[in-house]
Amino acid sequence: MLLPTVSWTHACDDVAAKLGPEDEVLIIHDTEDDPVADRNTLPENVQLIPAGGPVGCSGKANAIAVGMEAANYYRFVWTDDDFHHPSDWLDRLREDYAEYGPTTELPAFVGQDPLAVLLEPVYALGGTLGTYMGDHAWGGSVIFDRSDLDGERFLSELRQTISDDGRLGEHTDVTSVQR
Repeated sequence: MLLPTVSWTHACDDVAAKLGPEDEVLIIHDTEDDPVADRNTLPENVQLIPAGGPVGCSGKANAIAVGMEAANYYRFVWTDDDFHHPSDWLDRLREDYAEYGPTTELPAFVGQDPLAVLLEPVYALGGTLGTYMGDHAWGGSVIFDRSDLDGERFLSELRQTISDDGRLGEHTDVTSVQR
């Protein structure tokens, strides 16, 4: 599982708690100056990976590319650090992959700050509706295997983009599931 972040958030704890013995979480951050790099103790099967500064792409796309190269396993789950991961989140993604192949969950946010009132309708129209109606990958909650795309070509193009999930959608078909 790949989780790009510069700070340890509740999502890091949520995701780590869902791991089985055969799972790994790579927390990919930019530099050793990021707050997450100071974390002294990590849950089992969780690693911190410094990605370095991006060149020609967004920081998140760079982090995902570095994480994909460092991952030991065949199946990838990409997730974000800014939403709650319910207790059955990972199991449901795995079940969905078994049924549909590459799968993405619809993004649904409930903001905690005053800007949420203004921004959530934009997220709902731009993110949720676009993902649901068009089967677009959403990098905050997507599962796929290495065999679902041309890995070398994908990583090369990922390092030239600002949209990691947009680039993923160009390389593999995903099915959106509604929660």
